[in-house]
Amino acid sequence: MKRDIAVIGLGTFGEALSKKLYDAGNNVLAIDTNSDKINHIKDYVTEAIAADATNENILMELNINKVEAVILCMSNNFENLILSLTYLKKIKAKKVYAKANTEIQKEILLKIGADEVILPEKEAALQLANKLDRPNIKEIFKIDDEIELIEVKVPPSIAGKSLTQLDLRKKYQITALILKKNGEKTNVITDPNSILEENDILLVTGEKDEVVKVFS
Repeated sequence: MKRDIAVIGLGTFGEALSKKLYDAGNNVLAIDTNSDKINHIKDYVTEAIAADATNENILMELNINKVEAVILCMSNNFENLILSLTYLKKIKAKKVYAKANTEIQKEILLKIGADEVILPEKEAALQLANKLDRPNIKEIFKIDDEIELIEVKVPPSIAGKSLTQLDLRKKYQITALILKKNGEKTNVITDPNSILEENDILLVTGEKDEVVKVFS
């Protein structure tokens, strides 16, 4: 579903996020005070504007309160980040995400009204730690607060067995949805009697701890 999103602050994180959101089919308004950054990104987003997001009147002129989500990527200038967040809440922006550098910044931003705060470096570190600790767990996709889709690699411990033999749903409350065998295209699982081979890729849903137990 296409969404209207504003990204304020075009450092490394903000620029990459803007391009990724645009490539995913969203309408992206990129904002920064640096005109060079605006010129650099203008061909990769819906609209790019050089503007001061700490000015309430400018935010109103840009109709920021009309977009579905605003993402503040100004954590290297925390004072400006606080000002921009304060004005965004004042003009009733629908949903405001903010990038923080520290846990203290996160606490402050949440207290003054941020709907959600992102700590990219911490999240990247946790992802790497999980990847090293659980090499067969390739990716975790969070759908909402209750549902996660987990991409896993079939380990030697269950290779040579079928989903029917493993009985994942009954024993572990794990449902296997998609299978990609080496060198073949990805397919929705229709035959639970297919034999799993080492390094096949599965997309499953279930409790993360149970998935880790079975596939690690």
